[in-house]
Amino acid sequence: MVFYETTFLIHSRFAAPECKLLLKETSRAITEKDGAIFRILDLGWRHTAQPVQKPGLGKFHYGRWYVLTWGGPPLAVRDIHEQFKLNTGVLRYITEKIRHPGDMYKNRATFYPTLDAGKGLTPPLTHHAPIR
Repeated sequence: MVFYETTFLIHSRFAAPECKLLLKETSRAITEKDGAIFRILDLGWRHTAQPVQKPGLGKFHYGRWYVLTWGGPPLAVRDIHEQFKLNTGVLRYITEKIRHPGDMYKNRATFYPTLDAGKGLTPPLTHHAPIR
């Protein structure tokens, strides 16, 4: 299984139910080719550095970004690119092959900081006058 990361931009006039449908169709296209989806990350509404011109729709200065991390055969890349190309809501998309899949995973200890015995979660308040 080859690992990929697909980043795509959806324009502001694309309705939320249609966005959900696009994500489901993309997921279905990957899983039909014996692939697996590891993460769908919604990066939210962001401005673009330059206006994005979409023929027949207009000029867009911002949109909603998504990152899809998945694994599957290289033929699935062609299928989702074809799907994004035919969809009017997708302004831009790019799929990159993850060269070192081990870099995707982090040790669980990195997510939970260790606490030293005797120390609290916050430092002591030094800028307040003592209460008498």
